[in-house]
Amino acid sequence: MGKLKGKVAIVTGAGGGLGSYIALRLAEEGASLMLTDINGSSLEKTVTRCERATFSVLAKTADLSEPEQVKLLIEDTIEKFDTIDILVNLAIAIRTPHSFLEHELDTLDESYRTGLISTWLMMKESYPYLKQGGGKIINFGSGAGYDGLEGYAAYAAIKEGIRALSRVVAREWGKDNINVNVINPGALTDGIHAHLDALPEEQRDPQLLGFKPTAIGRYGDPYEDIAPVVAFLASEDARHITGQTFFVDGGSIINA
Repeated sequence: MGKLKGKVAIVTGAGGGLGSYIALRLAEEGASLMLTDINGSSLEKTVTRCERATFSVLAKTADLSEPEQVKLLIEDTIEKFDTIDILVNLAIAIRTPHSFLEHELDTLDESYRTGLISTWLMMKESYPYLKQGGGKIINFGSGAGYDGLEGYAAYAAIKEGIRALSRVVAREWGKDNINVNVINPGALTDGIHAHLDALPEEQRDPQLLGFKPTAIGRYGDPYEDIAPVVAFLASEDARHITGQTFFVDGGSIINA
């Protein structure tokens, strides 16, 4: 612990799921945090958890598809912490799986605005500060996009768009000593566990939700398996890694 001491990190989508555990891990590694989510009540729960690990936690409810709200978020971060070293983009809306023929344009637009637009805006507004000290950007893709998971047409398309954007920005901002990488995670979050627990016992197999079997024989844990990789990519240990997608999924997808 302590590899991020003195660093300032923004985590979007920090109100629940992976975001809350990633925020906690970064706090434990010594980072000061600006946490944001569109859901204020869930965001407060993450703040309470992180305040036990670090004294410097700010939170701001925001719709990151709105440029003015992104600008205000960045301004508040700089006013408090003076800089930004790490940007973790998790925010995106996701709906219950349904076939492509049943998808409406509003579903695509929702994923586009909450996922791709929010990531786009956060990266651009953070850039002047990230380049000052060799910043780290960690974006999130999904096996739903890479592997073409049925029922997730809009979500999958946007997640692959985020990966494409990340590759371009990694090339363009490399000269500014900014690292841009992507994680495709595989883990059972609290929300997924709650959903499974509410189902009849015979329907509680994660594979019925689209999770593929893993090579290592277990499904990932957000705190133990995903968050440490984010902390690594946010640290100087990863200074020579950029433009890469990391499949942190226990070998659901094999790319070796």
